[in-house]
Amino acid sequence: MKLPSGRIYLDCNATTPLADEVAAVLAGAERSDFGNPSSSYEEGRAARAALERSRTQVAGLIGCHPDEVVFTGSATEADHLAISSALGSTDGRPRVLFSAIEHPAVYDQWDAIEAKGFHVEALPVTPAGVLDLGAFDSLMAGNVALVAILTAHNETGAIQPLDHVGQVCHCHGALFLTDAVQALGKVPSPWTTARPHYLAAAAHKLYGPKGIGALAVRRGAPLRPMFVGGGQEGGRRSSTEAVPLAVAFGAACELATGNLAKAVGTEALRDHMERRLEADWGAVVHAEAAARLPNTSFFSLPGVVGAEVAAALDRAGVAVSTGSACHSGGGTGPRVLKSMGVAQELMGSVLRVSLGRETVERDVLQFLERLSRVLQKTN
Repeated sequence: MKLPSGRIYLDCNATTPLADEVAAVLAGAERSDFGNPSSSYEEGRAARAALERSRTQVAGLIGCHPDEVVFTGSATEADHLAISSALGSTDGRPRVLFSAIEHPAVYDQWDAIEAKGFHVEALPVTPAGVLDLGAFDSLMAGNVALVAILTAHNETGAIQPLDHVGQVCHCHGALFLTDAVQALGKVPSPWTTARPHYLAAAAHKLYGPKGIGALAVRRGAPLRPMFVGGGQEGGRRSSTEAVPLAVAFGAACELATGNLAKAVGTEALRDHMERRLEADWGAVVHAEAAARLPNTSFFSLPGVVGAEVAAALDRAGVAVSTGSACHSGGGTGPRVLKSMGVAQELMGSVLRVSLGRETVERDVLQFLERLSRVLQKTN
């Protein structure tokens, strides 16, 4: 998408700009919904009403009941709340299963979970970047407390087979968490089809503000608050609710619900870009064989250093990344590519392009032209 500054922004999986409509709602809520929603006088009642309207809007995008939505400060907090709640109600089940490609908000809890006496195991993925269902089925048993599989990977865009995962989890009585941060607003929510017990969401990935997230908790699933001291969110998350941020989150969810139909056009634009990259520069598109988020392309350009190309594009007025802002990647390449068995020589040349709702063909063509100039200088 073209920013007001004139720069081309192609890293919408890292974060999205605040939509104009959402910015207007946020500004209005800062003025009119400033009251404490726990207060009984008029300003408090108005804030409470605004908060509950927002909860309904967020629930509408997820597909859950409004009373299943708990507002949090981020999706990372939502993931932590889900895991701590699930593992606090395990009935003696000692095992926890994560996909090998989980977001760090989940994956990096590994050591802390094992310190509590649980045994964490990584579920492998196929070369296409999707969960290996044969391995998953063989590892599932009645002693599994929790399974965490993200809805779609934030770097490759690969959509995971959650319907099967959900069915197996319910069969074995295991709790099931999905981090749906990258998927919501781009593809339909898995709430009603895969039936996870917990689903994490964040506003800033779908044109809402930073500092607000949500955890959808299925009715009957355990929830043990991490924050106590005020009893807000129905006793599920103490802390005075950030009503203006929640109102903006709700507005962003409502916009996203109405914009899901744009995904077809975005996917066509992405596919055209990839064909050009493959034909002109021999790009290797990762997870190309999988069902992917329509806006996401994760590819290697053999023979170049991805970080140097991204820096040169930045100087040329184009924002792309070498992967998720939440993954350091280290010097050995992204964890997702290692899990997929991608050759080491391709890992250092990787770039991620993630299109936005307002990205048009001219933006992609300008990116390709500037990339071509950068690569010609490199070669």
